[in-house]
Amino acid sequence: MIEIRFARAEDYPAMLALNNGAVPAVNPHDEASFAELVAMADRAWVADDGTAIGALLVAFGPGAPYQSRNYQWLSERYDQFAYVDRIVVAETHRRRGLAGRLYDSLAAHARATDRPTLLCEVNVEPPNPASIAFHEASGWSAVEDLEHEPGKVVRFFSRRLGPTAGPPSREGT
Repeated sequence: MIEIRFARAEDYPAMLALNNGAVPAVNPHDEASFAELVAMADRAWVADDGTAIGALLVAFGPGAPYQSRNYQWLSERYDQFAYVDRIVVAETHRRRGLAGRLYDSLAAHARATDRPTLLCEVNVEPPNPASIAFHEASGWSAVEDLEHEPGKVVRFFSRRLGPTAGPPSREGT
């Protein structure tokens, strides 16, 4: 059984290794910058199978002091959102639905905090076709591409959240 839970400080070394193993799909970090990133984040979750961290998600809401160019670009265009700064699934844990479960956790949090839109970016250059295909198949819509520098282009994606299904109505009974 794999548990989706909040990241703890003792998870940081495994999370950092997972993050840096996914470069260039995500930016690399050292111990200090990764701890700062997670501390600044609105949410940081891991998928824990009891022996290893199989996946991670780090997300930000509006108004964070995060200086990422991607986060700043999105903050200028959206008011209420949950921004996925990074989601990484270990090669050993792929095809188990972990990315979907992490996104479901974020969607529930976003709905609960009146943030109707999930946002993320995926590398177009260097290419990350598996992530682009995953997001397109999961109901995300491409927003725009942004070139950072020659050889580095990201594609922003958004996903509007519908209302949650509440308890059955008692009207008419």
